[in-house]
Amino acid sequence: MLKRICLFVVGLFIMSVGVAFSITSTLGTTPISSISYALTLITNINIGITTFVFNAALILLQFLILRSKFQKKRLLQLINCVLFGYFTDLSLYLVSFIPFEHTIPYYVLYLALSIFLIAFGIFVYMPANIAPLPGEGCVEAIAIVTDWRFSTIKIGFDATMVTIALIMCGLWYTNVFGAVYIGTLISAFMVGFTLRQINNVYARITGEAVNVVNK
Repeated sequence: MLKRICLFVVGLFIMSVGVAFSITSTLGTTPISSISYALTLITNINIGITTFVFNAALILLQFLILRSKFQKKRLLQLINCVLFGYFTDLSLYLVSFIPFEHTIPYYVLYLALSIFLIAFGIFVYMPANIAPLPGEGCVEAIAIVTDWRFSTIKIGFDATMVTIALIMCGLWYTNVFGAVYIGTLISAFMVGFTLRQINNVYARITGEAVNVVNK
């Protein structure tokens, strides 16, 4: 159990570093944070609060998707929201010490690091089977009821969140690209793909595939 908790916490922290790199890159926040960030821009409410509200709504969505298959331990995702918010603030602080220039090589590097770290964080913390972040929890819930591949659903789910954030900023914010920019769109399609490749490489090396869907 201790090992699972450690993997869970480490995985969340790795993901938060990925989010920090995406914000610092100025190419648009990650898909998992796009709607929360859009809400912050529109309402001027702290992103920690908007993240909690949005993720609570995602937990409700999981209940509607799973119904009788919804396990009470999924409510632990509320704790994840608080922990992930703290890690994100910490990661932004740590990443701020890394030199960054507004040049194409830096944009590409930070975007690539963001995509890889978010995918790798999911790969580390989801198999611990404690409680996913609500975003991945929704993807997992859809995978349970459809038997589709997690990574494939992840791509579609991220693309949907990006689209919603784009519409929100277009309707209620001064800049349609306030929360979403080219980096967000790339991440929406590449995180799921990268997660699949990480799992494939791990399977080749160890002979065992990691299942990120916990039924």
